[in-house]
Amino acid sequence: MATYKNFASSHWRKLMAGVAAGVLLTGCAMTPNGRGGVMMGLDTAELFGTPLSTFRLRDGTEGTLRKDPQGKYSIKLSQAFRVVPLANAITARVARVENVGERTVVIVETQERNCAYRYEVLAFQGTDVLQWTVGNCQDRPRVELAADAKSLNIDFPNYNRLSRMIYTDNRLLNASVPVPPGVDTRAQPFADDALRATGPAIATVPGNDSGRVIPAAPAAAPAPAAAPKAG
Repeated sequence: MATYKNFASSHWRKLMAGVAAGVLLTGCAMTPNGRGGVMMGLDTAELFGTPLSTFRLRDGTEGTLRKDPQGKYSIKLSQAFRVVPLANAITARVARVENVGERTVVIVETQERNCAYRYEVLAFQGTDVLQWTVGNCQDRPRVELAADAKSLNIDFPNYNRLSRMIYTDNRLLNASVPVPPGVDTRAQPFADDALRATGPAIATVPGNDSGRVIPAAPAAAPAPAAAPKAG
C-alpha cells in the first residue's frame, strides 16, 4: 500500500509540475526593449485577459488581439510568444488584414484620449514586426491593396488633397496626392468599418503624383528578424 501511495504522490507531483510549466510557458511574453532586442516577462493578458479577435498570418500562424485586466490592449503571435503592445489605446479592433509582399499587414483601429480615430499599422513576418502609428483623429482612412499585392495605400482626406501612406517593401511612405475625380473628401464617413471607400474607389497606383515621398520611421525598433531560409 505504501508503494502505491508513493507512486500516486510522485505521479501527482509530476502532473502538477507539468501543468505549472505549461501555464508559465503559455503565459510568457516577449516584448521589444527599445534597443533592438526583446524582454521576457509574464503575459497577464494571456492568463487573465480577454481575447477579442484573431487573424491569420501569411505563414499560417495566428495573431490575437487581447485586452488585459487593466484595460490595456496588445497583439500576441501565438507561435512565437511575441507581444506587441498598443500602449495608448483605450479601445481597439482589427480593421483590415492584407498580405503585402512578404509580410502580413494588419491595421488596428484604436481610440486614444482626445483622439477618436488612431491607427496602428503592423507588418508581420515571422517574429519580426514593423509598427507605425497614423491618423488624423477625425477620419477613417480608405485602404486599397495594389493589383500586384506589393503595396498598400492608406488615404486620409486633407482639404483638396489626399494624405497618403504607402506601405511597400518594409517601409511606410508619406505622400500628398490629388483627389481622384468623383471622390468627396468631405464625405462622412470617408470610409466604412472595413476601411473601404463609401463612394468611388481610389486608384491604387504605387507612388504618388506630387513627386514628394518621405519615408516614415517605425514607431519602435523591431525585434531581430528570423534567420533567412537557405536557398
